[in-house]
Amino acid sequence: MLRKLMKHEWKSIGKIPVIMLIILFVSTILAGLTFVYPIWESEALDGVGFLVILVWLLYYGILIGVSAGISIYLAVHFYKTMYTDEGYLTHTLPVTPGQLLVSKLLPMAGWIYIMSIAMVVSMLLFAFMAVMFIRPDGMTTMQIFAEIKEVFAELGAMLSEQGGIGFLLSMLLMVVTSGFSGAAMMIGSVTIGQLVSKHKILGSIGAYFAINSIASTVSMLAMVPTMIGTAGKEVISPYDILTPTYAVTSIIMIVIAVVLFFVSELILRKKLNLD
Repeated sequence: MLRKLMKHEWKSIGKIPVIMLIILFVSTILAGLTFVYPIWESEALDGVGFLVILVWLLYYGILIGVSAGISIYLAVHFYKTMYTDEGYLTHTLPVTPGQLLVSKLLPMAGWIYIMSIAMVVSMLLFAFMAVMFIRPDGMTTMQIFAEIKEVFAELGAMLSEQGGIGFLLSMLLMVVTSGFSGAAMMIGSVTIGQLVSKHKILGSIGAYFAINSIASTVSMLAMVPTMIGTAGKEVISPYDILTPTYAVTSIIMIVIAVVLFFVSELILRKKLNLD
């Protein structure tokens, strides 16, 4: 039953995010094509240059808007299917509150990962198109790829230094945990917010900002020992600060996600309040 619920949830939430991502990549290509115009070489193209800048600003706005839009959509979809009229049908399903939350959490986390990957790919595509269109005269495509390969080789050499592997693992851990913690924060915020009977949406928003504030405060306090430990060093490697920062942040996100999951499960069992 849990697998069927997750399959249904994945299908039900996928349409709007897919449309948003299509808009994102269309805007990425349009913004990248603006580099075809040599607006930085001719004063006669001032009008075109202004339009190009508008396209860049529009692309930036869409990039931010898609990220915020998908996150908001996921939270609203969870609220509608759990705590409005649709919730009456949802809560009649033969599953436990924990299973119901898992069926919501995993697809939400999956779309957070997809959204994050899509944004990175979009920015890389935009940068790649810029490099391809404004390349120096006489520079071939193969030479551009050779330059890109050299940049990645230098990054690899930096990561191979002492502490680089630990930094890479800590960053990977933070990326992996961010999807689940982000979904858990949405679920926890909406579930806590529904306890406010007359202002559930405001309660959810307030709970979200409160949880974020608590997480940020705890993260900063947890980093104090690291800052004290590096204060006396003459030469401080970026890894000395970034690696423990990412690791501590990941642990805190995991703890918060687990706590919010069980708090949400407890509220569903004891304090369920549908519109």
